[in-house]
Amino acid sequence: MVDGNETFNIETMLNENWDKIDEAVGQVREDLGNIDVDIPEASLTEKGIVQLSSATNGTRENVAATEKAVKAAYDEALAGKQLGVEQKANVVAALNSIGVAASTSETWAQLVEKMAGIIKATGNATAGDVLAGKTFSNGSGNGLTGTMPNLTGVRDATGVAKWGDGALAVYPEKGYQKGGAGDGEIKVTTSQLIRAETKLSPDNLPKDVSVFGVIGVLERMTTAEKKSIADAITGKGVVASISDSNMALATKISQINTELKVFSGMLNSSTRTISSIPFIPKILLLYGSRHSNDSPWTGYNFATATGYILAYNNGNNVVVGSNLLSRLTYASGTWEQYTINFREAITFGPDFITFDFTSSFNSTSYIVFG
Repeated sequence: MVDGNETFNIETMLNENWDKIDEAVGQVREDLGNIDVDIPEASLTEKGIVQLSSATNGTRENVAATEKAVKAAYDEALAGKQLGVEQKANVVAALNSIGVAASTSETWAQLVEKMAGIIKATGNATAGDVLAGKTFSNGSGNGLTGTMPNLTGVRDATGVAKWGDGALAVYPEKGYQKGGAGDGEIKVTTSQLIRAETKLSPDNLPKDVSVFGVIGVLERMTTAEKKSIADAITGKGVVASISDSNMALATKISQINTELKVFSGMLNSSTRTISSIPFIPKILLLYGSRHSNDSPWTGYNFATATGYILAYNNGNNVVVGSNLLSRLTYASGTWEQYTINFREAITFGPDFITFDFTSSFNSTSYIVFG
């Protein structure tokens, strides 16, 4: 405002304006007080009055979050994100540990797909069922280590026994041993075999024969040797056979009579067999005699003469001794010659002798030796 002197009073001007403003505001207040406005509460479908809330765990849909609530939710989300990163790293590490290639750069969807393809370990194998140093898994866990001994090289049997049918039972060490020569061999010692079969002894094995390290000392006769012994015993007057046991042959040997056996008698003109000899005959001696027809009491022409022949059994051959000549000489100086001879083969039996002979002697006697 300017006075008559065209002077501007700023203080007067401001005061007048403030008065006008106060008057206008008062009028507005009065007007507003006279207005009746009904503002509804806000909802998901309608604008309205909204109540503020700092809760982060509510479920209401007619309140608005305060900065504090937003900050709390943010902190929770950040912590969850960090945990997710850490767990993702753990999942990746777990997958790699079982041979499934994985990286933290992969999405969770990719990692989940790889986890779904993992075959869960099953089974009931225990550490004792798996070779020592070898790892395995079963229905209870993964990465387990076996404890079963792995047996290599030739191994000694821990014991042996004999089955009821005579077969040998061998007790190996506990553990794994592959079959075949070398690493699959189980050694049974001689002493173990003897414990399993007591008949495996030197006395039961032929002399100088080695069976699993046991050297025999038993001397046995061959069939030919036994026959020779049986024949020899029979030849000594005791009947023996190859079918006799060794003990029976030994008994018959003791029955052999080593004394000279003699059987004698006279032959007549028809006698060609000497029978009922009480032993096996070996030697036959025929003894002949001849005498003159003169009586020794009638004169000096009386004379006698003797001669013999001999046959003996030499195994399978009959040997006949030389025929001996006999000569009957008279006192007058004349003489006569007489002989005795076997005419055909002689047979020596177990208790008889069969033969044929000629003789110019008056009488013939025999002597059989055995």
